[in-house]
Amino acid sequence: MINRRKAREYAFTLLFSYRFQPEDIQSLLEEFLAENETGEQADYIRTVVEGTVAHVEEIDARISQFAKGWTTERISAVCLAVLRLAVYEMQYMDSIPAGVSVNEAVALAKKFDGEESLAFVNGVLGHMKDA
Repeated sequence: MINRRKAREYAFTLLFSYRFQPEDIQSLLEEFLAENETGEQADYIRTVVEGTVAHVEEIDARISQFAKGWTTERISAVCLAVLRLAVYEMQYMDSIPAGVSVNEAVALAKKFDGEESLAFVNGVLGHMKDA
């Protein structure tokens, strides 16, 4: 069994893949869920990946609105996947407090993209949370 933090990491990995293989995301998701022990977190992973993809244009517009001059094309693939996941949670998952989404996104950015991305992710999501 995995916890929510690990499930978020898995969802992030799938959303990272989406940037490079958007047409394959459903098969990547199904393959991932079939090959990994996700237990109770399978629904969360499916929901955030499918939901983010379904609302990606709206999510990207929201990111651009709060990223102060940064377009999604300019944001690193890692950072964009982290932001998309967090924004989806903040916009569509009322059961997850916005502060939790921000903190988890910062942790993912730190783990996978370094200090500069951590500050960027925190700034964008912090402004969004307060809006």
